[in-house]
Amino acid sequence: MSKNVIYAGIIVVCLVVAGVVFMGTRGDEAGGLTDEKMIWVKCARCGASYQMGEKSYYDALQEKTKANPTPMPVAPPLTCEKCGQDGIREAVKCEKCGEVFFKGAVPNDFSDRCPKCNHSHTEAVREERKRQMTQ
Repeated sequence: MSKNVIYAGIIVVCLVVAGVVFMGTRGDEAGGLTDEKMIWVKCARCGASYQMGEKSYYDALQEKTKANPTPMPVAPPLTCEKCGQDGIREAVKCEKCGEVFFKGAVPNDFSDRCPKCNHSHTEAVREERKRQMTQ
């Protein structure tokens, strides 16, 4: 056998293995989203905040975007279950002070930076990783 045939065989085997791994780990059709994971949302109109299923949120967002296409890359607000107006956007609940705020409330900072107490879970995790790496 020539080297080229052996190399081609190795490449085919690698591609098949990569395909099997990809198909086995890619999750369900919705990209791994489920309603088991809850996310926080907040209404810009009435100020209400509550949790909803992650899959439900992104499905509703996709439907709203299809129904009202815009050239702007901004997610349209969803309808609030409390006041019935379009004002629901994704939010974050601060693990330190409990404040519920819109994602990215602090400009040019971590999207989970709390405008009330200045805490960011993302920053805290990164600092902990840095600390562990220097020990």
